[in-house]
Amino acid sequence: MKRPRSLAQKGHSEDFFGDYRDFWWNESFLTLLARRLQLNQCHSLLDVGCGQCHWSKLLANYLGTSGDEPTRVAGVDNDRKWAKGHRKLRDYFAEKGLEFELKKAEADDLPYEDSTFDLVTCQTLLIHVPDPAAVIAEMKRVLRPGGVILCVEPNNLVQSLTRSSISSNDPIEQVLDHVKYALLFERGKKQLGQGDNSLGDLVPGMLAQAGFENIDVRLSDKAIAMYPPYDTPEQRATMRQWRHGDRWTSEEFSDYDYFKALGPESLAFYEDYVRRYAYLGERIERYIDANKYHAAGGALMYVVSGTNGL
Repeated sequence: MKRPRSLAQKGHSEDFFGDYRDFWWNESFLTLLARRLQLNQCHSLLDVGCGQCHWSKLLANYLGTSGDEPTRVAGVDNDRKWAKGHRKLRDYFAEKGLEFELKKAEADDLPYEDSTFDLVTCQTLLIHVPDPAAVIAEMKRVLRPGGVILCVEPNNLVQSLTRSSISSNDPIEQVLDHVKYALLFERGKKQLGQGDNSLGDLVPGMLAQAGFENIDVRLSDKAIAMYPPYDTPEQRATMRQWRHGDRWTSEEFSDYDYFKALGPESLAFYEDYVRRYAYLGERIERYIDANKYHAAGGALMYVVSGTNGL
């Protein structure tokens, strides 16, 4: 089932690139991470699947400088819209005195020579590719010996079990329906070659299999707690995201297609689920309007690093 034309004209993940994404990280966490990984020793960075460069814009603040040549930041994305970039983005890096370039490319076929970068990174990329091992191998190829790989990937299944003031007393059968929906959604997405939404659990082992050394696994300490009167900048951005965001669908496939790919039984569950729980979004808005909605807002985001020992 094709997406409507108006949505297909958007860049990939565009519904998730609002100002909400600017609140994904605590600065204190990034400062500590940069010190642990010695990012001040890195003078070149490649952001794979960069989108609008939310991630590389943050990491750029921790890169070191070299007297011989300017510090360099590069981004690649297979979406022409993001690979084109815009003036505001280029000005951001220019004001920091950094060389910056964008290229259109597939994550498993990077347009760079071997051993080009000190730091190669991605944020929520591997969950969307059909062969994450091939992407990791390509990231390793363009990473210099001793360089750092940094992959940020989630377990999204956890969200089906997190509770709020609305759902804390939901019947067990209803909770299990939400878990089953999330599981089938992810299985169908993977079946159609669109990636694994909870791949974060597996990334450390995949880096080990690829030959990386000194593998470290951390969890982001960021949570966006929601509670009345919902007036902090990150709370307001979160509510805008809830109201205008879309599912992780592609130009080719929707959630309907993911369930259909698993067979008639899964598709029947999907259609029944949509009918029975169509009220959930309206219920959340009603409770927010009444200042009765609250939730801790936690997520499970892995921050996995390693060094290229070759």
